Amino acid sequence: MTTQFSYPGVYIEEIESPVRPIAGAETSVTAFVGLASTGPRTPTTVESWADFEQRFGGLWAGSDLSYAVYQFFLNGGNKAVVVRVGGSPAYAGVDLGDGVKLKARTPGTAGNAIRATVQHDPGDAGRYALLVSGGGTTESYGVSVDPTLESLRLDRVLATSQLVEPDTSVFDKRPAAVEDKPFTGGTDVTLSKSDILGSATASPRTGLAALADVDVFNLLVIPNQLPKPSGGADTRDSTWAPVVDAAARLCEQRRAMLLLDPPYGWDTVDNALQGARGGLPVGGVTARNVVVFFPRLLVSDPLGGPDREAGPSGTVAGVIARTDTRRGVWKAPAGTDDGGLLGVRSLAFRLTDQQNGSLNKLGVNCLRTFPVYGNVLWGSRTCRGGDDIGDPWRYVPVRRVALYIEESLFIGTKWVVFEPNDEPLWSSVRLNVGAFMDRLFRQGAFQGRTAKDAYFVRCDSGNNPQDAVDRGVVTLDVGFRPLSPAEFVHIRIQQKRDDASGQGS
Repeated sequence: MTTQFSYPGVYIEEIESPVRPIAGAETSVTAFVGLASTGPRTPTTVESWADFEQRFGGLWAGSDLSYAVYQFFLNGGNKAVVVRVGGSPAYAGVDLGDGVKLKARTPGTAGNAIRATVQHDPGDAGRYALLVSGGGTTESYGVSVDPTLESLRLDRVLATSQLVEPDTSVFDKRPAAVEDKPFTGGTDVTLSKSDILGSATASPRTGLAALADVDVFNLLVIPNQLPKPSGGADTRDSTWAPVVDAAARLCEQRRAMLLLDPPYGWDTVDNALQGARGGLPVGGVTARNVVVFFPRLLVSDPLGGPDREAGPSGTVAGVIARTDTRRGVWKAPAGTDDGGLLGVRSLAFRLTDQQNGSLNKLGVNCLRTFPVYGNVLWGSRTCRGGDDIGDPWRYVPVRRVALYIEESLFIGTKWVVFEPNDEPLWSSVRLNVGAFMDRLFRQGAFQGRTAKDAYFVRCDSGNNPQDAVDRGVVTLDVGFRPLSPAEFVHIRIQQKRDDASGQGS
């Protein structure tokens, strides 16, 4: 608004600056969809494993999602959005009599394997020994019903138990003596494709559809958890295919990457090769936003059981987050310099260089075990990364840099809407977007010795003709030279000999 000068004096006017800094978008917010023992069914943000334990009950043997989230935070993840789907499992329990009841620490049928033994102290009517066993673990506790001995009260002594917890408020009664009394009532729940797909019309939305209510997520992990058929052909991959297709479309729309565990049919290296030659889980242009890994992992189980087989996607999501923090989104989240795969005891298959090479050229990202370095991720290609395709978005870091720029500019240029569409606006857009791209260039995100070589930002009358201006359209063209990872290191060695004159070459 023009200042009206009416009296002699000093007039102060605040002029809006054309500088509107564009902050980089988040890069490693990971959405997880699957079973959990408890917790809300709407998308819920958790920022640590302790947060997940508090909101979703922590690890549960019947939930591959819980182990994927555990591996995510263990390997460097810092922010997850969890969508719980499916039914609620039941906890196994036992009634020891006189109102004294126990229940398993974790839900599901695994609790039905727990046994409880009560032994009375013949010299003290207020004391008894409680022994619980299950899953190869045995725990023994001395319990007192004397109210003056609070440290020996049932709830106090079971506070450290890995197997059971009190399911009662009665602590002043001594139960009858029993031996190996079984826990009962524990039930698991199964996961179906309809649980994952969810409903966009429900209130609130469920499953994958619920992610429409999430502002930003960059990675999506859906552990492929289906029960193996007891007989006949294994149709789990065809059953799961609609979930993969829907998740891939969602990631394309939301500028995110879908991380896939190996298909069920890839149960041997030969089957993985045959399956990959027949086609990866996602094809077409959508596959630019999809990454598949092989083989499955054996991870340590904090619940005390044997090493557990798990899909690699949750672990890899954590590695990606760790790499983003240490190096940047333009660094491939693979190699021996990323700290390895934490919590991974071994791989389901130990691949040879030849097997790795055959899978890599098909666009499958392999996990390898190397002496000294241990278990590492040894591939960084999208599902469009096959050698025969020649897609410009074949590499994961190249695709993720593009998505990062898209998301940052999508958020950072909203102020342009409804501004006068003319040169002052175009100049301001060039200034702000150029500053953002220059910052990335100086951080090492692009190829090129100079900024001019590395990127361009165009918003002028050349790409905004009068017809577009009249229709209210402003066009911004941004280009960059991506950094492709050094996937193949070629070392050429030859002997150095003196020439005929006796001089060194």
